[in-house]
Amino acid sequence: MKELPIYAVTVTDMSRPNMNEIAERLGVSKMTVSRALRGERHVKPEMMERVKAVALELGYVPDPEVGRLMTYLRETRARPVRQTLAFVWTDPADHARRTPWASQLLVGAQRRANELGYTVEAFAIEPGKMTAGRLAKVLEHRGVRGMVLSPLISRSRGHLRLPWERFSTVVIGLGFAKPALHRVHHNHFMGMLTALRQLRKEGYRRIGYCASAVLDQRMFGAWSASFLVHHPLGARAAADLLHLPPVVTRAGFLEWCQEKRPEVVLESGYNCLNWLPGLPVQQRPVVVSLNWSAERPEVPGIDQRAESIGRGAVDLLVEQLRHNERGVPAQPKIVLTEGVWRAAERRGA
Repeated sequence: MKELPIYAVTVTDMSRPNMNEIAERLGVSKMTVSRALRGERHVKPEMMERVKAVALELGYVPDPEVGRLMTYLRETRARPVRQTLAFVWTDPADHARRTPWASQLLVGAQRRANELGYTVEAFAIEPGKMTAGRLAKVLEHRGVRGMVLSPLISRSRGHLRLPWERFSTVVIGLGFAKPALHRVHHNHFMGMLTALRQLRKEGYRRIGYCASAVLDQRMFGAWSASFLVHHPLGARAAADLLHLPPVVTRAGFLEWCQEKRPEVVLESGYNCLNWLPGLPVQQRPVVVSLNWSAERPEVPGIDQRAESIGRGAVDLLVEQLRHNERGVPAQPKIVLTEGVWRAAERRGA
């Protein structure tokens, strides 16, 4: 069988001439070659001509993409350029954005943006002042291409109309029914599970859960579902220890406590704690918050770590910007962040 000839091809035969080769041929630095090819004034004319001649002889052709990148790096080294991201307060209630939890969302977003080379500016959609349509024009005029939408706090569901195709967007929470955008929110199901496991470890069994039906529905029943599934007494007994009225009132809460006699009450805020003086001392349950706050360290509960939610929202937004993805995604992502258990602390300790 006739053997086929073997052709040897070295790497240098196929490689593209570069500035290192020019520098080696002339016995100068790569920086000198780079400056000469750019025609910088402080390079002597004789050296510039020699560099260009060797470059022509070797067939050197500059890479336009590398050149553009190096120009950008030189310009931004002296004048840092930070792209602005918008953090948009969408809840119509002004007080909603002033809660410690909401404030930490913004703090987390700002810190993560700074780490990634961006800056965050807060905006607010307010009836009669800043409509969604006007906000879109403001952001476009300022060259803002990405925005994080804050969660709805004062209501369960909402809709927002914006020219989505012009922006990269991430929503915090599950409040907006439409459109289906990328979302980041606390893992409420796991939060309830963590609380129940901790309370069971501490010896509690008759654990109740108190919240408005609107609040529970906002996260699609994640808290109540986890409560029923993971309750130490089983689902049937757990159902009897649920208190989910349309609106939680002091009178309704006290009546429920006297009838069901829970040892512990899980709630999202601190209303139940404030109403405890209305019960005889021996009937007062331990109150655990599903949204723990450093302002009430004497109350144990689940720290949702709002700052990590804000950070996660910026991560998801920057991912879209880097891939030039805008508009309503074909396959929306939901990123869940986990909280941690915080034991009660004595005030002044």
